[in-house]
Amino acid sequence: MTSAWPGDSVTVVHWVRSALRRAAQDSGEIALNGIDDIEVSAALTGYDLEHLTLDATGTKLTLGWNAPPMPTDPVTNAPVAEDTPEPEIVTRQPGIVKNFRFSARPMRIERSPLSIDVQAFDVPIVWLTAAEPAAPGVPESIHSLVPDDDQGGMRGTFHAAIATKDLVPLITSVARPMLREGGIHLGRLRLEVVRDGADGIRVTAYAGVRWKLLMASARAEARIEVTKDAVVTVRDLTLGSRNPLVKFALLFARKHVRSVVGRRIDLNETIAEDGANLRLHDVRIGTGEQLSVEGRFG
Repeated sequence: MTSAWPGDSVTVVHWVRSALRRAAQDSGEIALNGIDDIEVSAALTGYDLEHLTLDATGTKLTLGWNAPPMPTDPVTNAPVAEDTPEPEIVTRQPGIVKNFRFSARPMRIERSPLSIDVQAFDVPIVWLTAAEPAAPGVPESIHSLVPDDDQGGMRGTFHAAIATKDLVPLITSVARPMLREGGIHLGRLRLEVVRDGADGIRVTAYAGVRWKLLMASARAEARIEVTKDAVVTVRDLTLGSRNPLVKFALLFARKHVRSVVGRRIDLNETIAEDGANLRLHDVRIGTGEQLSVEGRFG
């Protein structure tokens, strides 16, 4: 790796691959397999990237539940993040990514294939060089590439899709380990997702569960509204079961259900709170053989 940063296109590709490997190692309960199979290409002119492309087709995300525990405060027993001081930045050089693209056609979350395509144009960036490597033993970590705080000129599109038939194994693979920790076994799961109005979808789930010696089935149905300006609202939510004991237990969940129904989640407000100068536009949800979400940002 050359001492100059960003140097040339080969240097940038080498740094991106190193950053991906480090991110995978630090991902905690999420393991990303196939990092070395991600195709990375870049074209550098001065401090500007004519393009930066990552193709993650064939990679696999595995969700684990045996990650090492976080350190805790000896008094409160609350999790405490490890305090790793950031190295001093000695040089900053602004640049721009004229065309950035991340695609996966598809990648897999557990066993479920998910297609993703994100493309961004005119992304302001900053090339940073630190006084010492951020990761000991990794020389290239002395350099970094980060988005500029001012994202005013950036724009782009996003699209993600999963086959509706693959939603059940995906949800099952995520929910089973979580429920198992509480002594609950999730059995057969059935899911229906259909369009409901111009800006809504209706999700109906049927599940069988076992807790100790109690076996039961339950049903949940919700109508979710998603506007073009990325405002998500649960318009109605119902829970039910034919099992009298489960039906009685669900009565105590009504208070929580009422607190969810009508709650307005503005994704653009959330993005602004995180400090990003971006807004989502023309958000659309597709149903049928595939469940998809797409839109623009800028």
